[in-house]
Amino acid sequence: MAAAAPRALHFKLDRIRPWAIAVIAAALMASGVLVAVQSMTVEDEVRTSYEEALALSQLALEAQQESASLRNRQIWLARSLTPSALLAPVPDVATFSAAIAGLGVKLDEIGGFGLTDEQRGRLAELKTALADIATVNASLIETRAREEVNVEAARELAARSQRRFEAFENSLSELVGSVRLRAVSAARQAEELNLLGRHALMVLFAVTLALGLLAVLLAVRALRANRALLDRMQQLAREDALTGAINRRGLDDVIPVEFARAQRSREPLAVVMIDLDHFKRYNDRRGHPAGDAVLRGAAQAWLKQLRPTDRLARYGGEEFTLLLPATDAHQAAQLVDRLRAPVPDRQTFSAGVASWDGHESVSEVLQRADYALLQAKKAGRNRTMIAGEEPQVTLPLMVA
Repeated sequence: MAAAAPRALHFKLDRIRPWAIAVIAAALMASGVLVAVQSMTVEDEVRTSYEEALALSQLALEAQQESASLRNRQIWLARSLTPSALLAPVPDVATFSAAIAGLGVKLDEIGGFGLTDEQRGRLAELKTALADIATVNASLIETRAREEVNVEAARELAARSQRRFEAFENSLSELVGSVRLRAVSAARQAEELNLLGRHALMVLFAVTLALGLLAVLLAVRALRANRALLDRMQQLAREDALTGAINRRGLDDVIPVEFARAQRSREPLAVVMIDLDHFKRYNDRRGHPAGDAVLRGAAQAWLKQLRPTDRLARYGGEEFTLLLPATDAHQAAQLVDRLRAPVPDRQTFSAGVASWDGHESVSEVLQRADYALLQAKKAGRNRTMIAGEEPQVTLPLMVA
């Protein structure tokens, strides 16, 4: 079960394409920009609405205060109409007119804001009631200015003015309450917008983080796949397709490495050249597919018997090269002779062995091994010769 999860994740990642990640990332970036622009626009609108609601609420409160002051003046005027107060000074008409005009200005300023239909209807009622209050107060002042006052008529005017004021103040209170609700609603809307903006940013951050992690996973997976592909391509470029041994190019890569290692360790290094005997005749008699089978079978059998540090290369055609680290020429000759038995179809080979002296070049040691191979062929084939020595190991020709 534990191994199934990584395989499932790997399978799902295989189905994800880089262009899809790019499209999703671009869409998220565009969405983020749109959300940010929209949030800024709505925030500006909400802030403007909130500031307007606060200013409107302040104006409504000031109008309410001026209305209370005007009502106090009206109460004092009504009381001055009693017989006991007729000797008091007559109230100044200009003072009342100025107070009513100031209240009217406040109402006009309130009307300059973006009110709802209900609020505008309430404001129209206030202006009408204020006009009636101005008319009644003018009548009260005119009545107070006469030498003889009809007390009943004065009381009726005072009661009418009182009713108008009550209606005015009720409408004004309702308008103030409506404006306050508008300010509270704007504040609540701003708070909700801020909360929504924070949540949107958190979601956008989480999605962006998830995409970043996914992109990292895909990048790591792509790097691993590319590295594996590159290693495989390098291996194929250095490997002989028929036999599985390294090819001539691979041999050119590993020889300098083995020579440098032998020089550092001061251990012997043997180079062996192997050539299958009369292989052209074998191909002509059995056919090239059979010849390929012999080459493949011989190389695979040899690879199984060699050490991990030994190197087998197909030098060309039916010729092979062996690099044997930490092995002198005589040990190499004994190893080569053990490689004769597993060759398919009793095919024989000749071999030449050269031990690197630590100073000569690659071409020189290969040339000595190749010369030893030539001597083995001249000596009758199916044998191993060591460069610079008389034949050390010889085998009788195999009788078919």
